[in-house]
Amino acid sequence: MSGQRMRDRAPGAAVMEQVVRLQEASPRRSPLARAFGVDPLPQDAHPWFSGALGEREVGAALTRLPHGWSAFHAVPVGSGEADVDHLVVGPGGVFVVNTKHHRGGKVTVYQRAIWVNGVKQPYLRNSDLEVARIRGLLLRAGIDTPVHPVIAVVGAKEVRFRQQPARATLLRAESLVRWLTRRPASLDAETVTRVARLFDDPASWRPLEPWADTAERFCAIEREVRTAQLVRAGWGVAGGLGMLAVALPFLPH
Repeated sequence: MSGQRMRDRAPGAAVMEQVVRLQEASPRRSPLARAFGVDPLPQDAHPWFSGALGEREVGAALTRLPHGWSAFHAVPVGSGEADVDHLVVGPGGVFVVNTKHHRGGKVTVYQRAIWVNGVKQPYLRNSDLEVARIRGLLLRAGIDTPVHPVIAVVGAKEVRFRQQPARATLLRAESLVRWLTRRPASLDAETVTRVARLFDDPASWRPLEPWADTAERFCAIEREVRTAQLVRAGWGVAGGLGMLAVALPFLPH
């Protein structure tokens, strides 16, 4: 990790690493499997793959933050394998952003619970834990400032608010940057700089292996997945045309 800073870490790096590990540990597809567009991902890699896509989308959005704001991604916290999807600091404060990718899903938000497609999710509890960890880090560095939890939903078909959560803000990912930059100023420039330096220092976090090639390896897997999807779509079209060809002689003229 020599010479690398936390701001160099790619969005979704932790989940991309997991996808790479799972995919490389699974048997390689045969030429026949490739010809038929068999999915190159093992089943247990799919949630990680979806999570990585969501974190990359939010990471891309955060690049639009104006001068004076900083964002850090896949930040390793604690002693296990936990990570914070995105840490953001700017004049509006310090924010822990948790990305949730639910393409086509239905999200229902209550004061004390979040449900996705009818299943209760532990998102609020997890946000509380992440905030506590970041708040502790800041206090140990002599920085006494609130930490705000945010849950950014990617790709949901519907987000319905019964009540806004008491301790966290849930919003669609496409609204995140606008929402952040509209927060009232709460930190002076000196504090923003101190927090950004603390977050940027790898020594503030759990040690990591070098991550330079993780994004490249993940992108190669992503290309395989997309190619397989196109191949399957092609076979579907071919099958439909074949059925139509068979049916044509029997259609009334």
